[in-house]
Amino acid sequence: MLKSHDLTKKNLMEIVLVTTILGLGILVYDFVNTNINFNGVIKRNEAGAGSISENLELEFSEHRQEYEVEVSEQKLSEKEIEKNFDRAIREIEDSYLGENRSANNVTYDLILETEYVDGLIEASWKTSPYGIISRDGKLRAENIPEDGEIVDLQCTLYYEDCERYYSFSVVVNRKSMDTVEGKLEAINRRVKEIDESTRESEIYKLPGEIAGEKLEWKKKMNYRGLQIILLGLITVAGLIIGKKQDEKKAKALRIEELERDYPQIVSQLSILMGAGMSFRKALERITKKYMQDINDGASQKAGYEEILKTCRKISDGKGEIQALEELGKTCECKEYRKLSMLLVQNLRKGSRDLLDTLEKEEKYAFEMRKQRAVRAGEVASTKLLLPMAGMLFIVIVILVVPAIMQIN
Repeated sequence: MLKSHDLTKKNLMEIVLVTTILGLGILVYDFVNTNINFNGVIKRNEAGAGSISENLELEFSEHRQEYEVEVSEQKLSEKEIEKNFDRAIREIEDSYLGENRSANNVTYDLILETEYVDGLIEASWKTSPYGIISRDGKLRAENIPEDGEIVDLQCTLYYEDCERYYSFSVVVNRKSMDTVEGKLEAINRRVKEIDESTRESEIYKLPGEIAGEKLEWKKKMNYRGLQIILLGLITVAGLIIGKKQDEKKAKALRIEELERDYPQIVSQLSILMGAGMSFRKALERITKKYMQDINDGASQKAGYEEILKTCRKISDGKGEIQALEELGKTCECKEYRKLSMLLVQNLRKGSRDLLDTLEKEEKYAFEMRKQRAVRAGEVASTKLLLPMAGMLFIVIVILVVPAIMQIN
């Protein structure tokens, strides 16, 4: 895996290479467009696309200054204007009814646009009588008479200084009481009528029926209690999940501490037993030294705590073999299970190769410790990739965005 300093150098080289190539390309493009290709001719936008602005440099009488030119869109001929007016009228006729099936029975909102022909033609609407249909085509149900009303719609179409008038009529009716919308409109009218007629009263009573149909009113249920219950359940679930995560993290840290202490424990056992001590004496010597360190202010170590528990069990009368077997079961680390198995085998059958085995295990433990240190360094290097990538992105944005804005 690449180290952080190697990756940083590589990123710097990539930034220099990319920005240099991009900058040279932009310089060539700008030079060609500003000094070679431009001959004072600016192409207009098509009709309806809007005007265009160009920032230029003007030179005259030995003076140079910036000059902004605004070029209007291309104007239509009179014949094209009339053709687009006709097209706008056809679009109105095809779309104004909306959900309504006929102009003689309008019960839904009309579609009255302010632009037609892809925005080329503007439209302004007027209605008569006023107040039944708004300028955007919305029906005002409260103002529609019971027998309906004929409404004249007048549309003025514009293209720059040219105008054309177009008008038509529709018959606006209330929605049928056979439909849900019609019943709701009738209920709305009745509710407003009661509100206006009883404003001097302290109370307001909702209607009990409409058009012979009984109405039942209920207040909307507030589900705050259910929300609190759900919030409590979510909180408990979150606490349980968080507790499990903490336990899992604590277990992983404990295993890491056990693995970190293992090489030193094996090394001390190998030295003491190699000097002629029995397993029990070596264990007592190791725990005694650990307790002295604790009394001197040193922090507790998970591996030595397990060895201390094993030593105390033996001192309390438990057999050495049984105490070592419990050490292998209680420790959630394979190294300690292996050590427990080796020592139990030695106590049961005796083994002349125990010291050699302990020395090999010591070498293996220290080698594993080196590998863990290397992995920890690689993990730390990997965690640095994201912030380094973010810094690279920021640098590229700072260099590229101004260049792109100049192109635009």
